[in-house]
Amino acid sequence: MEIRDPIHGNIEINETVEKIIDTPEMQRLRYIKQLDMTYLVFPGAMHSRFEHSLGTMQVTKELVAKTYKEKGAEFSYVGLLHDIGHGPFSHLSEYFMKKYLGKNHEQIGEDRIRKSEIKDIISDSGLSFSRIMSYFKEAYDIDIVGGTLGSDRIDYLMRDSHYTGVAFGIIDYDRLKNRLMLSKGKVAVVHSGISAAESMLIARYFMYTNVYTHHAKMIANRMLQNAIGIAIERNVIDAEELSSMYDDQLISRLLNSKVKPVSGTVDRIMKRQLFKRAYYQTMKNEVNTKGLEDAIMKSGLEKTDFVVHQLSLGGAKDDIDVVDSEGVLMGKLSEMSPLVKTLGSVLADTKTLLVACDKKNVEKVGSIVKRFVK
Repeated sequence: MEIRDPIHGNIEINETVEKIIDTPEMQRLRYIKQLDMTYLVFPGAMHSRFEHSLGTMQVTKELVAKTYKEKGAEFSYVGLLHDIGHGPFSHLSEYFMKKYLGKNHEQIGEDRIRKSEIKDIISDSGLSFSRIMSYFKEAYDIDIVGGTLGSDRIDYLMRDSHYTGVAFGIIDYDRLKNRLMLSKGKVAVVHSGISAAESMLIARYFMYTNVYTHHAKMIANRMLQNAIGIAIERNVIDAEELSSMYDDQLISRLLNSKVKPVSGTVDRIMKRQLFKRAYYQTMKNEVNTKGLEDAIMKSGLEKTDFVVHQLSLGGAKDDIDVVDSEGVLMGKLSEMSPLVKTLGSVLADTKTLLVACDKKNVEKVGSIVKRFVK
């Protein structure tokens, strides 16, 4: 069987994969947006975790063919299943999973797989379920999937760039793929592939600064998180139920809630009547966001009348071994590439404070923030 994908072309799937993707647990991912509220800024960003999962599986297979070869046949199933535990709007709802259930989406995904028919499908295929699950537990420690140049990152950069219509995430995947090698059990990049690795890390940086942390997208995210938080506190929904919802199910439940701060906030989001920036500045130090929220609320505003968020960019410690054509270690990418070393410093030092509210309160809230961070 083949599935036509706009990024990778025809993706060939075997009988086991076909059975897995037909399970309710995988089909649910069709209704979970890959980029949460980003579609309010980039209208094309309506793609789902389902297609990203297929793409990650495909990239994993191709990277395994170049590195682990026959030893890595089961890694592609980690790529396929790595996001099965995501709640509605992907990472946006994960905060509540951690707070109320004490689990991230990988842990929820593991539970979901063990309790579903996916377990039997894998076991009946002759693959080692226990080995796949041991990989799954450490999906982001397995460099072929979650590493610096791993399949998850490769697919989401290419896919998100395509659907948002921006060029920042375009990478030379073919060159990168052909410059990877297995060295002492770990994926490494051959010296001649340094420029391809550099371009991928730069692409990730620009996608984060221009798409993933776009101020309007982050405001919408925080507004929705405010509504979800109150909905859980007022027993409109519970965290366990939330973890299994579709995006549209969550929006419908919140929008029809009799709790005005919940339904009112979601109504604003649906009409794209987003809060306006009252303060948006790069900071040298961490800000006590809880203290800032308290200071704003003392001025008479309710929790749902504003959002406070401190943005930081991950990836400062991203690195990978560099080897010669024979697989002999030459050093770390961060040591051999001044560009990557500089990028790491930029990522570590970039912190931005975003505070937003209704336009009628912008001046008032902005003054409070300036006094607080002074």
